[in-house]
Amino acid sequence: MSDGTYVGFLVLTGIGALLAVTLVSSKSVVRSDGSRVILMKNPSWKSEICGLIAVFRTDTYIVSFFPMFFASNFFYTYHFNCVNGSNFNARTKALNDILYWIMQIIGSFIFGYALDHKAAKRSTRAQVAWFALFAITMVIWGGGYQFQKGFTRADASDKTRVRLDWTHKGYVGPLFLYMFYGFYDAAFQTCVYW
Repeated sequence: MSDGTYVGFLVLTGIGALLAVTLVSSKSVVRSDGSRVILMKNPSWKSEICGLIAVFRTDTYIVSFFPMFFASNFFYTYHFNCVNGSNFNARTKALNDILYWIMQIIGSFIFGYALDHKAAKRSTRAQVAWFALFAITMVIWGGGYQFQKGFTRADASDKTRVRLDWTHKGYVGPLFLYMFYGFYDAAFQTCVYW
C-alpha cells in the first residue's frame, strides 16, 4: 500500500477520536419518557470467573456446546490463510473477504428465518435444518476438497507462485467456493444456537 493509504487511516482514526470526545456522559442521558440510563458496574476478573463456575454448576448443558465452538471456529485459519491467503492476490483477497462476510449475513438470515418460521412444527424445522446442514456440508466441503487437491501447504509459502486475480480465467469456481464457506459458517452457527 502507498503512504497515502496509511495517512488516510491515521486521519480517519484521528476524526474518530475527536468524535468520541464530543459524546455526552452516560450519567447525563435522559430518555424521551424522562427515565435515566442505568449504568452497569464493570465486572472484575474474579466475579467473571465465579460466574463462569456458577454456570458450569447450574447449566451443565453448556459443556455440550464446546465441540460446536471448536467446529465452528477451527476452520477460519484454513479459510483465511490457506485458501484465500495463498491462492489469490491482494485485491482479489479483499473482494473474496467482502463476499465471504456478505454470504455470512445471507446465510444467517435464510437459516434464521427458516428456523423461526411457524408454518411447521419445531421438531420438523429441526429435522429439515439438520438434513439441509448435512447436505450443504457434504457439497461445500466436497468442493473444497476438490479445490484443495490443486495446491499444497508448500505452495502457500511459495513467493514465486502466481496468485489468482479476479480477472483470471478459472476464478469463478474458487470465488463461489469461498462465498459458500461463509454461507455455511453462518448456517451452522445459526442452527446450533437455535
